[in-house]
Formats: sequence, structure tokens, C-alpha cells
Amino acid sequence: MADNIQFDEEQQYQRPESVEQKPFFVRLVLATGIVSGDKQAGYVLLGVAALLIILAFMIPSFMNSSQTSVPKSMIDAAMSRTMQR
Repeated sequence: MADNIQFDEEQQYQRPESVEQKPFFVRLVLATGIVSGDKQAGYVLLGVAALLIILAFMIPSFMNSSQTSVPKSMIDAAMSRTMQR
């Protein structure tokens, strides 16, 4: 009474090949047709980021230059009226 059990060692389940998912902004730049490769899209995104950082520092300086300064004599007069009350 010899029971011979044989196992079929063929793999039934295989892991699907991993498909590389590109980042959203890289896909967006590639969709515009400006660039043709991932590396070029990365350079474009770096340039846009640098430009936005420069603008972030320049906007407050533009806002300050458009405001007129109040003469010190007016500030002193307002302060003296406040102190007298």
C-alpha cells in the first residue's frame, strides 16, 4: 500500500509585471508636447519651480513699493492726540 502523491510544481499564480507609473506633473508636461522625455520634463518642472520661488520673493517687494509712506510728523501728531485723551 504505497501511496505515491505527486505535486505539480508549475507556478499557477504569477505576479504581474510592474508597470512604472509616472508622476502626475511629469505626465502633464509630457502631454503638452513641449518635451519628449521624462528627464526633460523634470528639467522643465525644476525651471517652473525656480521661477515660482523667485516670484514669491519679488511680489512682496512690488507690494511695498506701491504704498506711500506716512510722514513722521503725521504719526507724531496722531500719537500726541491719542496720548492727550
